[in-house]
This record gives sequence, structure tokens and C-alpha cells, in this order.
Amino acid sequence: MVKPIEFVEVLSFADWIKILPKGVFKRDGRTIKLDDAFLMAIKRNFDNQILGRDVPVNFEHQYTALGAAGWVKALEVREDGLYALIEWTDIGKEATEKQRFKYVSVELGGAVDPKTGKVLGEDVLTGIALTNRPFFKGLTALAAADPDWTANDDPTQFPIHEDRGHEWDADASERRWRRWVSEKDPSEWGSEEWRKYRRRFLAYDKANPDLFSSYKLPVVDIVNGQPRVIFRAVVAVLAVLAGARGGVDLPSDVKERVRSIAERLRNKFEGGENMSEEKKIAHDQSLLDPAKVVALEQEVQRLKAEQRKRQFADELSSLRFSEGKVALAPLSRNKFVEVLAELNDELAGKLMDAIKSIQFVSLGELGFSATKPDEKSETLQSYAEKIARERNLNFIEAIRVAASERPELVFSEYKVQK
Repeated sequence: MVKPIEFVEVLSFADWIKILPKGVFKRDGRTIKLDDAFLMAIKRNFDNQILGRDVPVNFEHQYTALGAAGWVKALEVREDGLYALIEWTDIGKEATEKQRFKYVSVELGGAVDPKTGKVLGEDVLTGIALTNRPFFKGLTALAAADPDWTANDDPTQFPIHEDRGHEWDADASERRWRRWVSEKDPSEWGSEEWRKYRRRFLAYDKANPDLFSSYKLPVVDIVNGQPRVIFRAVVAVLAVLAGARGGVDLPSDVKERVRSIAERLRNKFEGGENMSEEKKIAHDQSLLDPAKVVALEQEVQRLKAEQRKRQFADELSSLRFSEGKVALAPLSRNKFVEVLAELNDELAGKLMDAIKSIQFVSLGELGFSATKPDEKSETLQSYAEKIARERNLNFIEAIRVAASERPELVFSEYKVQK
């Protein structure tokens, strides 16, 4: 049986659909290069309304009396491609919910510029079609099969990493693992790449093997270029299976099989596979309680988060804008620190770069000193949140625009010293 996926379960936002992947592709004897510059040009032309009308979603590239399946409300370039925010009509929603169509296909260029009469280029989005025959792989599937979760003993085929204290960072190891799987962009992966990808996980969904969300409980990392089972990852899996960190959503029988595999891996670190039954019992009793290990790891993560906050606070405190050498206001700085601490290193770096690149008005020789702001007055954050909603901007873009349009809000927590 096949059923529609709830968009919110698959995507970062409820109706954001990936319409173009990043990469280099060949079609009809020519090379198609979908890089950041090209995707940003499509977004820029959309934001500037070059087309002169709303961009519709149609059925199989056909415009009929049925009307549009939806309307494109916004575009966003992300790490893996171009996404569109689609507002579905009744017939579009019905078509996707009843699995009549599973993918989307873009329409670029070919339309006439209403102002100049010239034919628009391929960096102008003119439409999106619901289809079951997409050219590009790796697009958002509008429907998927019922999940079929199963335990996976592939990780037992890899050697263990002898250093039990080796740090386990699931996000960093995921990036290393994808590079180990293939140099291709994941949008170009086939069945062989996905089979190789699953070898680090103790559970996966056999019915939907080409979705990253179909893999859970990783225990393998790349160490010195080679796959190795990591002790702390195995302990973390056992703790999650015991209910730590909210547990894991898997069928009970699959959990039991995964627990058995994880315990076998844990025993490898102590030579447990060669022990007698009595020694195994004594050995198991001597091991750290997984829940306690996770509690210690959570405390370490908390301390790391506090350290990150201090680092961000120090960096923001050192910023001086314009010739007036005015520091970022304390209240704004504190809010930025809280946001930065919640982001991963890559996104935090992008936001920090955005803050540093904001162009503030020149303040001359005026001096400023901190003062308690009026809680009822508008702040840089409140203004940024307002324009983000009104203009469909992301957080970084909204901060840039807010600081540019209302620079006085950045310094609203300072009073002028004559």
C-alpha cells in the first residue's frame, strides 16, 4: 500500500518542495550546470517578478480548463538545491493526496518579458509541473510506501575502533560517511550508493531506501579513511533503545533485534564474543549503565554549548561598526548569541558573516554608553521578524534588511554622550 507523506514529516517547512538539485547533468547532448550562481539567478528573477505574473503549478506541463494545481509563493536556495514554497489549490491537493503524481518538473525560460518583448532566459522560472517522469533525481517525493523498518547487522562487518574514548559526533560523521559512499551529489545516487550508505546504521526502512530519513541509529564513522565502529556510538544507541533522549520510533520487534546487534558490538570492545557465559554476565555488570553514559554526555554537551555562547559573545563584543567604533548593543548581542548557539557550525558561521557584513550608518565622533531599553519600543529583532513574515525572507536576510532600513534600532540600547 502507498500513502501520501505528510509534508511536515519530510521537509523543513510544510509545503517547501525541492524542484532542482545541485550538480552537473547531461541531456540531449548538452551539459546542464545547476550551481549556486544559476539557482540564485532563478531566485533573484523570481523575487524581482521578472515574469510579470504569478508562477503556476500545472499538470504534466499542460494548461487546461481545470486551472492551476498550485502557485509558487517563494523560492529558496539551500545546500542541496532550489526549493519552492507551493500554495496548493483544491485540485492540486487532491492530486497529490491520491498519488496521481509523485514528482515535480520545472519550466524555465521561453516566456516573453512583458516590459521589453524579449524572450526570457533559462534563469527565469515560468512554471512547475506535477509529473511522474522527472528528469532530475533526488527531488522531493510527494508520496512514498508505508515504512518497513528492519534491523541491520551490516555494521558488524566493520572493525571496531580500539580507542573507546574516540569522540562521537553524529553530524560530522554523517558528512564523512557521505563522502566515503560516493563523490557524487546525493541527488545522483543510485541503488548501489544507497546500499553502501545504509552500512553504518542499525535500522533502516526497506520500503523507502532512497530517503535519508529512512536510516536510524548510526554506529560507524570514518577514521583515517576507513570505516570503524565507534564505542560511544554503540553505547548511545543502547541508551536510546532504553528510552534516553526520548527513545526511538521503531516497531518493538525491530528494537529488540537492534538491541541484540548493538550488544554484540559492545562486547567486541571487551573481547566479549570469546567469553564464557559466566564471564559475559560479570562483564555486562561491569559496563557503565548506558543511561548514565548518556547523562554524562549530555552534561558535556551542555558545557560545550556554554563555551560556544562565551565564544560568540566575545566575538560579537569585539565587533565595531563604522568609523564611530560603536559596539553591537548588549541586548541585540545577547539575542544573537542565543540564536548562534542553537545553530550548527556551518549555519552559525554564515550568520556571523552576515552580522559582520551589515552596513551601518556613519556615526562620526559621537560616543555612546549602554542604557536600559524601553521594553515597549521596537527592537532590531522585532522589526526583522516583522519583515521576515511580510516579505517571506529567512532569518539572515531579514537581519540584513532590518539593519539596513532601520540602523538606529541596532544602537537603540545606547544613549548619546555629548
